[in-house]
Amino acid sequence: MDPASIDRDPVAQLDGLFEIAERRGVGIDIHLHDGGELGAFQYELIIDRTLRAGLQGKVTISHGFALGELPPQRQAELLAQFAEAGISWATVAPVRSAPLPWRAMRDGGIPIGLGTDGIRDLWSPYGDGDMLRIALGFARLHGLRTDDDLADAVKLATTDGARFVHRTGHDLVPGARADIVLLDAENVPDALMRAPRRQAVIAGGRLVVRDGELLV
Repeated sequence: MDPASIDRDPVAQLDGLFEIAERRGVGIDIHLHDGGELGAFQYELIIDRTLRAGLQGKVTISHGFALGELPPQRQAELLAQFAEAGISWATVAPVRSAPLPWRAMRDGGIPIGLGTDGIRDLWSPYGDGDMLRIALGFARLHGLRTDDDLADAVKLATTDGARFVHRTGHDLVPGARADIVLLDAENVPDALMRAPRRQAVIAGGRLVVRDGELLV
């Protein structure tokens, strides 16, 4: 987390992390909150080490607030490098953060997904773990209005999360894990706007919620 502003030695900290990941054959999820060029500097360190360690497709940057704060040309340069390094992106779309260039990230092949963080704790007491509400926060932060864009926000919280849960099929398709949420809504944008109670939740083919009540 924040190898520059917290650990004060980003080179040594990142060298250590990547050495462990390369030796153990595991991925890395780096939480970066530093803004502006300080954040961009750490992006460049991460990109360089990802390529040198051969960890393409195994590195995720979470939060990464700096990206939305940078000028468009600087963003474009970094996005091209992220794509080359196979670095993915996770966000919780908090209020007061800068909007991400999410369309350019998606179009450039950079995996981006939504996660949940700060569930009523001292850092951020506003969360409740509801991914639909996270998607709604993303939609608000990025000024989404059309049905297609609102549906894309839900996709970021569902299907597009495949990369982050190590699955190739993460949708209502044959062969996918049977994870299904049923709720009463007119369509996907309506479900996003109202985040209604989940009538039923099936996890791995097992019914775990019925009529909003947890069964396990």
